Amino acid sequence: MAKQMQGRGRSRAAEAAVPALAASGVPTTPEPPVRRWPHPVDGVEPVQQTDPALHFIHCALSYQNELLADIKALLEQIAAGREESEEDETE
Repeated sequence: MAKQMQGRGRSRAAEAAVPALAASGVPTTPEPPVRRWPHPVDGVEPVQQTDPALHFIHCALSYQNELLADIKALLEQIAAGREESEEDETE
């Protein structure tokens, strides 16, 4: 039997695949298990042993972020210096 197309390219077969609610209003399909991250106790996070490669990447990204912050600060100083020199020239 051919699928009958309805609005926006959906077929009736696709709509039938959506699980119906039981008479009580509870879905008939079970929910997937919930994974929870461990919460720090007293605000101190537990030290976790990580992969050395991931630790290296973390350190490299931290260093790169510091360099980018320094570059940003220097560019802001240069821009402020140019604005001051332009104001002095117009006066």
